Amino acid sequence: MTALLTLTQALEAIAACSDDGQVWERHAWVHASDGDARQARFWLAGHDAADAEDAEGVHPFAAAHGLRHYLEGATFADVLSVQKRQQPFSTVDDYARALDHYSEEDAFLERPGLSMAYGDAPQEELARARTERLSPGLYAAFDLVLETVEPAQRKAAASLVAEIKALSVGEALAQVRALPLAVACNIDRAASAALQARFAAIGLPLQVTGYRSFPWQPIG
Repeated sequence: MTALLTLTQALEAIAACSDDGQVWERHAWVHASDGDARQARFWLAGHDAADAEDAEGVHPFAAAHGLRHYLEGATFADVLSVQKRQQPFSTVDDYARALDHYSEEDAFLERPGLSMAYGDAPQEELARARTERLSPGLYAAFDLVLETVEPAQRKAAASLVAEIKALSVGEALAQVRALPLAVACNIDRAASAALQARFAAIGLPLQVTGYRSFPWQPIG
């Protein structure tokens, strides 16, 4: 992606990945203009961008827009993940402070008052986050529920549920008869799509509940 992004756009582009592995695959480096993160402009460079860098490691797009190597894409995501875990309702300004702190101190910004350094937010805050459809981690998460199965489809459904949940077919059949059935909870985007496709292949749609990365994003 060769485009200048605001901080909000950069946050959302990183969080649009399914997991840390996909961040690494897509975004080798985050380049940024000088100044604090809230006002900076960013470029998310893929691994192939290195092929166009000059002898000093500067890409033409970065040079044209006054950008510097800021953080590796995976490190950028780590900073966001730690901030999200400590403070699920973080604003763009909160993420900016966390990024500024890391770029200056080479250390994560610690939220005071937690039971352990860089630990999770208090349980009541985590519960409220789930109620308000925020994912537990940086990336979007999904719950999949099987709500209806026609009698003629129970055998096929039970076979698939048994495979997915590592149950005997008898145990799976009992669960299929006692709907609704939670097929998966808090799974990533790629896993959600794969499971939905497997159930759709035998004619069974799943009820999907999505959890967003950031509080300013729309629910749905």
